[in-house]
Amino acid sequence: MAKDENDKIDKDERLSANELTLVGLGAIIGAGFFLASSISILNAGPSVLLGFFFGALIMWQVFSALAEMSVAHPTSGSFRVYAEEALGHFFGYLSGWMYWVAGVLVMSSEVTASAIFTQWWFPNTSLWIFVAIYSLLIIGVNSLGVKDFGKIESFLAIIKVTALILFIVLGGLVFAGIFTEIKDIGIQNYFRHGGFFPNGFTGLFSSMMIILLSFGGVVVVGMTSSETEEPAYDIPQAIKRIVFTLLFLYITSLSLLLALVPWNQISTDASPFTLVFRLVNFPYAGSIMNFVILVAALSAMNAAMYAVTRVLASLAEAEEAPAILADKNEDGVPFYALLASSGGLVLAVIMSFLLPEKVYEYITSAAGFILFFNWIIILFSQLKYRPILEKKFRDNFKFKMKGYPYSTWATIIVIIAILLGSAQNFEQLVGLLGGIIIILILTVFYFILYSSVQIRDYL
Repeated sequence: MAKDENDKIDKDERLSANELTLVGLGAIIGAGFFLASSISILNAGPSVLLGFFFGALIMWQVFSALAEMSVAHPTSGSFRVYAEEALGHFFGYLSGWMYWVAGVLVMSSEVTASAIFTQWWFPNTSLWIFVAIYSLLIIGVNSLGVKDFGKIESFLAIIKVTALILFIVLGGLVFAGIFTEIKDIGIQNYFRHGGFFPNGFTGLFSSMMIILLSFGGVVVVGMTSSETEEPAYDIPQAIKRIVFTLLFLYITSLSLLLALVPWNQISTDASPFTLVFRLVNFPYAGSIMNFVILVAALSAMNAAMYAVTRVLASLAEAEEAPAILADKNEDGVPFYALLASSGGLVLAVIMSFLLPEKVYEYITSAAGFILFFNWIIILFSQLKYRPILEKKFRDNFKFKMKGYPYSTWATIIVIIAILLGSAQNFEQLVGLLGGIIIILILTVFYFILYSSVQIRDYL
């Protein structure tokens, strides 16, 4: 009887397909889309629509590769475990630590951004106070069980999705001339001011790195997928819902934005989405958009904290981090790994205040490079892991990535091209070099660790 009760409790603590979908949307739709989309628009012009469509296809491929492995072999270590089993110990170590470093840097930028957004309402309050409050809040949420985390992240995701739907509805009404008559609106704005490709294909290509950042949180879904009720059903369902929801929200909102506001009138000083609210004289437009962006930043930070904590615990289980980091509390949370990740967050936030603004932008762009380099490792893992799945996990091998192995190879080549193409932009070039340096440092530490283990075993 006790066993049945425990099983019931365990099942009650797991995520459903709907909750996994909302967690995924919460992790992916971050402040980057609401703010950084202006950078992509200025680089690519109206062709940014193709860029987001293409970015969604790339995400789908990475998502499908990760889902194939997650359905057949659900594990809290997710991509780190698959890389180790498919490519070897070094790649498992590298994948896990790369994601942890990148995740901590991303969290620090999100919490700093959250503090800046809040200071918009309270300009006389010191920035560090909001940084401390939001850091403690995210740590508190992640100290709860996965079910509570899923509920909170789902709630934040609903706010962001609702805001984008509201934007689409308002934009559609403005486009139809319901609120006010505005000259020079319509799809003709896609072809004015330099045409659909005002900066050529080079402009679109150079914007792809920033566009991919709008999909960067997809790996969090892999981390949570092991805690779903029925992985074989929930994960494929979540993939379809997340990809199609993102395509609708991103493409529709940007299509309306570019039809209502000429692309060359968009500024990087504020979210381009506030422009439509201003067109209709929507009351408290600034506060509403600021609140939505704040929620987006906190939600992305919350999901990132969940993922880096699980990755660090997985590294500890593989003896690639202190063993105590693998210990879990009664809610199944690796609490010491959470504290360690929080310590890294504090360090990164301090760096954000000490270093000049541009230097910190370089560091966060390096984090983006590391995240996408990890996508390449995930895809290579899937290439090598498919035969293992068919042999060892045949009964659970119920989801297969379409077009294997050609689709996997094609996605790898495209991501590599985008990473190399980012060197056209100076800030992204610095991020590229910074990411390479971080990978080299992690590699050196691996061989130091591996050598010390060999010496210990020999003695």
